[in-house]
Amino acid sequence: MSGPERRYPKQSRDSYSRNSPRKPGFRGPRRISRRSHPRPNVYIKKGTQLYLLDILQHGGVDKAGHSWHPICQVIEIPTFRLLEVNLNKKLIPNLEVQQKIIYEGSEESPLGRVNKVLHYDDLTPTSINTLSSVLESYVKENEAKFLHFINNAGPITLKRHSLEVLPGVGKKLMWEIIKYREKHPFQSFKEIHENIPGFKPVDVFAKRIIEEISDPDQKHYLFAKRQKKQSGYRRQEDHRRYRPDDPRRRR
Repeated sequence: MSGPERRYPKQSRDSYSRNSPRKPGFRGPRRISRRSHPRPNVYIKKGTQLYLLDILQHGGVDKAGHSWHPICQVIEIPTFRLLEVNLNKKLIPNLEVQQKIIYEGSEESPLGRVNKVLHYDDLTPTSINTLSSVLESYVKENEAKFLHFINNAGPITLKRHSLEVLPGVGKKLMWEIIKYREKHPFQSFKEIHENIPGFKPVDVFAKRIIEEISDPDQKHYLFAKRQKKQSGYRRQEDHRRYRPDDPRRRR
């Protein structure tokens, strides 16, 4: 063998040997990251209202892999999204569970970068116990919003009414609410207690919100924002970068 055949053996386009010559500037095939499920970027808008559910001073992991970074579990209002957020170590003594915090996104803020979106099963026992109290406080503070729902709620389907979706509300109680509001719309929760004894709006709405954020198979969302079901955090670009039969794909 002589000439260029000896110096440059023929290679197919699909073969990539480390010892084969490379053209100037050739960096080789792109490789898919070893991290098959990269964490998605999650953001909170400045001015968003959050409630602190639990403080975990040694629950986070830093870049070196040490479990020492303080984190917390919070609920975002009014989407009712559950989040894990980093904490500012210096301001932890000033924080309390059930505290309302306005997210600022600055170094002086008690809340730092968002790590991930949580599911209800990811909550700690403290967060679960705190959640009911937080939601009850939210319902009381936003009484006008929930009164508007009671006075204007309509049917979801031909056979089911929005009021029937609420915990503990059956056909009989539903018709009591509808008949009363047709004559005189409710003006306060106190008026509801006096005229509809079986309906406790604060407890009912808090339980309904918990049902919507805890059940991934929920069909009807009245208050919480529907969460997208994710089978993993694999990026779309990892799926379409190479074909399954492409020899450049790492196995």
